[in-house]
Formats: sequence, structure tokens, C-alpha cells
Amino acid sequence: MSEKLKCALVFWALLGLVLAAPGPAAHANWSDTFNNNSFDLPTWQFYCYPDITKTFTQTIKDGPDDNDYLSFDETSTVAIGGSAFGTAFGANENFTDVRVGAIVNVTGDASYRHHGLAARVSYLIDDGTISGYPGIIASCYVMHINWEVGPANLMIDIEKVVNLQNMMDEDFDTPASGLIHDRSYYAELDVIGTDPTYVTGSLYEYKGGPVVARTPIMIDTGGRDWWEDEGVRDAPFLNGVSGIFAQNEQEDPVGYHTTFDDVFSVSDGPAAVTPSPADGAKTVRTVGTVLSWKEAAFATSRQLWFGKAGAMEQVTPSPAGSTYSLPDLEYGATYQWRIDQVGPSGPVAGRLWTFTTAECLTVDDIEDYVDPEPDTVWNTWIDGWEDANNGSFTGYPDPNFPAGEHWVEAEIVHGGAQSMPVFYDNTGTVNYSEVVAQTSKLPIGSDWTQGGGKALGLYFYGDRDNTEATMYVRLEDGAAKTHTVTHPAAYAVQSEAWWQWNIDLQEFVDAGLDLSNVTKVCIGLGDTTNTVTCDGKGMVLFDDIGLCPARCFNKAGLDLRGDVNADCKVNFGDFAVMADGWLNDGLSVLP
Repeated sequence: MSEKLKCALVFWALLGLVLAAPGPAAHANWSDTFNNNSFDLPTWQFYCYPDITKTFTQTIKDGPDDNDYLSFDETSTVAIGGSAFGTAFGANENFTDVRVGAIVNVTGDASYRHHGLAARVSYLIDDGTISGYPGIIASCYVMHINWEVGPANLMIDIEKVVNLQNMMDEDFDTPASGLIHDRSYYAELDVIGTDPTYVTGSLYEYKGGPVVARTPIMIDTGGRDWWEDEGVRDAPFLNGVSGIFAQNEQEDPVGYHTTFDDVFSVSDGPAAVTPSPADGAKTVRTVGTVLSWKEAAFATSRQLWFGKAGAMEQVTPSPAGSTYSLPDLEYGATYQWRIDQVGPSGPVAGRLWTFTTAECLTVDDIEDYVDPEPDTVWNTWIDGWEDANNGSFTGYPDPNFPAGEHWVEAEIVHGGAQSMPVFYDNTGTVNYSEVVAQTSKLPIGSDWTQGGGKALGLYFYGDRDNTEATMYVRLEDGAAKTHTVTHPAAYAVQSEAWWQWNIDLQEFVDAGLDLSNVTKVCIGLGDTTNTVTCDGKGMVLFDDIGLCPARCFNKAGLDLRGDVNADCKVNFGDFAVMADGWLNDGLSVLP
């Protein structure tokens, strides 16, 4: 039976079945609690596929304190024609942007069981002449709540179903947090937009409670999406009815038993999606950050909540659209934000998003360089290739591109995926090696006063075989004023670990440079003044160059090993940090 069913499904999928076109979408909502052992809605419709044995049933069952619920049951195996799935629609209202929700139950002894929510459903009832078997044939977006090998492995996923054929990708599979899952949860499926369409599934401890699992957003477009099969360019579903379903396509165990309570479908419910910065984003710029999001169709206005983690406040006035420019942010801080969309029924609370700002404002993180010209690293950081007095070379010479080598370093990095190799050769008549970048080509631009940075920080990584060489940084402003700062240790280039060199920006200001109009930045090794003879060669990696908040420059050479709180002082403040956990050895045990 199951093989015949599979062949039949393939047949009418290839046939290109045209489903009944949905009617115009409406801003109508429906819900049902099933209390008093009856339906609140007189419009419920129940179907299954295949509909052969007639053993699919739906029953309202008694719950505690008259909190009754709906049960889907299939008692026949698919091997003899039992339904592979059963479904129900609370009403024939068509929705565009929609949230479908329900209380679902995970039973402790179930296996190979799936159930879930469906949105934008189009369907027809086949008498058997199309697919070979009677039953419902549907297309929709679905959210599965499934526990194929017991409730310890509970997960959710989202899929696009075309004529009962699932179009899916495992990247949307999201395991539920925790272990003990034989209990009830609140599930919701959000669908907004037309082309593109955004689909998200969420599982909560209870309605309004903590998130147990949330899928990545499925973005469905009229083109071929990455999660679709090869050659498929299936258009998004624009609207349809909403429903619930239970499913088991396995012959053993037999059938399915799943329950639903407090089922609803609302047009003024789906949350805003696609936040930028992305939820959980790291190293977000402290200057010039713009929040953006995609709203549901019901929103006529919105409320923005924003602030440091645990201290959000409503922003006034509210944004006029779906973007908002933030003021300068603090370095290395975590922020939270939320968009509450306002529609005919008032504000609808959105999801909580977070991001963390960068420790420094990026001058150059070396991430944007590629192998083809003109975006190579040596087209921005100009080396001594055509300068007989400059012994530098930016990037690896003659990389083996087919073997995966690049001009930049892709394995030894401080952050991101790339760092910049700088070779120096201060031999013969050459006394220095330096690379120079125009700030107009760098992410920071020319205004180095933005963000309130106090230090120029750059990470470097050397090699034990390098010849000692004095490392220096030189800035030049729009008036051609320059100033050079040198690293105190010539042997620093031999360190095989990442170190951050922090340079007090005030040194450049005191030398008369205009930091609001920096035109060039230079990184070098050797001595351009020729007052010290520099011999030798080597290679140093550089990464994550930025403008950073206040740093401990320790110009006096103090012993700061006891500086626990990193304020460049050793005093009672450091003792207070240590005393906070004084004698806590009894609170932990060795493994």
C-alpha cells in the first residue's frame, strides 16, 4: 500500500495539479477552546489522506476543570490504507499574513509521530480519479512538532508542501531545549509577506512563556531558493486557510494519536522578522548603526523598545517606518530591542532581539579582500613593490589558488576569516618596510574622532624565526602633518601569539594631527629616519585594526600584574573584586 501511495503521489505531482484558487484574503480571526465539550466554531472541516479505511476520527475529550481538548486518532496502519495524515480547518477564511497557534501535547510513548500547524493552505478533495486514492490534496506552509525516536529528541521544523510533497531542508530542523518533554507546549507558525514570504515556527513553554525552540526563517521567493530541489522555481503561496494536522507515514507503529487545544488563526498576530542587526549579532558598529525589520501587513504603526540588556525603554517618537537610526553606542555592550506592531486591535508584542557591539570601531578587519583585482589586499595596503627604498610586500607571493591558497592568511586569524600578511626585508640598502592605506579605502573613513575612541588598537602575530625589527604606526592628516609611534619591543615580531598593540590617540593630537581628517595610515617595520641600521627579514600578520575605548597604556612602566579590574591602577578596587569571591573554595568541587 505504501509503495502504491508513493507512486501515486509522484504521478500527480508530475501531472502538475492545479489546486483550487483561494479567494480574496480577509482580516478575519478565529479561535476555538473546545471547552464545554463542544466546538466554539460551527465551521470546522476535517479531512485525511488517503481516506480509505474511514478510521481517522476527531473527538473532543474531557480535560480537567472542563478544559477540554481536540484529539486526532488514526487506528489503521498505512499498510492497509490508514490515513498518512489527518487535518482540520477552523474556518474557510483566507489569510495573507497570519499567525496560527495551538497548545500541543508530546506524549511519552509515541514514536514516528508528527503533528503541527498549517498556513496559507489551498486544497481540493480528490475522489480518487486524480491521485488514485480518495482524500485531501493540499499545498501550504507547515510547522512540524515531532519526536521520531521519543520525546527526548523533540524538535520542530518548517516546510513548504506542494500537492502533499514536502519541500524541505534539514537546516530548518531545530531541537527543543531540555530533555523531559512529555508535556504540553504552545506552538505558533508565523507567515508574512508575498514575494518574498517569511515563514517562522516557534515553540514555547506556554503562551507568553519562554522560547523552547525557534526555527530559522524560511524565505520563499519566485526564484529558485537554496532550500528547494534542483531545478525547482516554485512561487510563494500568497494566501489560504489555516489549520492543524497529525501525521504518521510509517507502517509501524500504527496510526497516530495527537491532541490540540486553544487553536486560533489571526491576521493581526505575526511578529516582525528579519531584524538587522541579526538577532545575536556580534561586533556591531558603535557608530552609524541602523535598525531595520520586516513588518506584517496589519501594522499601521509600531513601537520600538531599545536599550542595554535588561533595561529596554520605549523610543519616542516611534519610528515612522521600518528603520531607525541609533545614536552612538557603547563599545562591547549588549543591547536588546523589540518591535511591537500596532494594528486595528492595538499593539502586538514582538520578539526580543539582541546584539553586541564591537570592542573597537573598525578601521580595517581585513575581511573584505578577495583574490581577483581590484579588491586585493595589496590594492588597499600599498607595499614597496615599486619602491626601491621600501622592503615590504603585502599578501602571500604567488598563492596556489586551485589548492585553496589566497593573497591573505585564512587559518591564523584573530577574528573573522582573514588576516593580512606583511613581509619585511630590511637588507642591503633598504632600512624600512611599510604598507600604507588611504583612509578613503577603509571602512573607518577619515574622521577618527567618531565613536569617542581613545586608542588605536591593532593585533599582530609574528614568527620565532623573524629578525628583530621595530614596529611602528604612522598617521597623516589632510594638511600632510604626520606622526609616528613605535612599539617598545623590537622582539615583539617574534611572538607566535596574537597581541593587541594599543596606541594612545592623544599622542597624535599632541603632535598636531587633525584626527577628524586622517588621510593615511601606515604600518611599518624598521626605521624610516635611517638613524638606526635595521637588518633582517620576516613576516608579521595583522588583523582587527580599530579605534578602541580607553586603554591602559602604562607609559610609566608600572608593575600592573595586580590590576584585576583593568583600570590601569592597583588599588582597593582590585581587592574588592577579589574579595567578592573570597573563600569560595567550598562552593565548588573537583570533577
